[in-house]
Amino acid sequence: MLVATLVGAEADAHEHERRTSSIAESAEVPADPDGTVEAFTAGSAAGLLSLPPGPADRRLPAVIILHDSLGADGRSAAYIDQLIGAGIAVLDLVEDPLDEAAEVVAALAAHPRIARQPLGVLGFGAGARRAATLRATLAARALLYPGCAALPFAPMPREPVLLVNPSAGLPPDTAPECARLVEGLRGAGADIRTKTYPGAGYAWDYPAYGVEGVFRLPLADGSRRVRVEPRRDLAALSATDVAGFFAASLLAPRR
Repeated sequence: MLVATLVGAEADAHEHERRTSSIAESAEVPADPDGTVEAFTAGSAAGLLSLPPGPADRRLPAVIILHDSLGADGRSAAYIDQLIGAGIAVLDLVEDPLDEAAEVVAALAAHPRIARQPLGVLGFGAGARRAATLRATLAARALLYPGCAALPFAPMPREPVLLVNPSAGLPPDTAPECARLVEGLRGAGADIRTKTYPGAGYAWDYPAYGVEGVFRLPLADGSRRVRVEPRRDLAALSATDVAGFFAASLLAPRR
């Protein structure tokens, strides 16, 4: 069952790579009634930058997606759809070297459609842990199930931070660690908002790829594999909530 799931994840990542290569080889970005998609590179990092429909000269806020430890997979799709619908550009990284996230932020900030607009970061699992430690000028961060083990937080002065951890499947002794995680974010200066979904385990938004039942994925900190039960209902709710958080954080008039 796990093998089938991983094969599906690899196929999804290969599809991302195929689309990136195809777009990069084109002389023009193909027209899209729902917006445009273009290849994006920064150093050895690469991904797809999705832009909402609208005037070509309109600058847009943007959100960077940092994936979990197994790399790019289909769980980002619902979030991209919701963010695009809110009028926010999305950079979904396909190739994402661990030490180049700050370079990606700088390159995206220089993009002609994004320049001088606020940037946010959305991380899943291990990607959420990286988002919490990313030292860059950001307007908001959404951390989905980063685990509760200690992190060397980056300074986040008055930065809105959405933290969503599982409500099920965690050992009872992690409760104090989760409380310390929230206090650590506050200590870093974050304007922290927490949310849970009843019955949501680790990676509730992971696509099942047609596989029934449950399987195991690496925990955010890489310490072990944990039981995962995909929940389409919670995935849709989570994507809506995250898009709403970024819309309020990135689209509100800046003072």
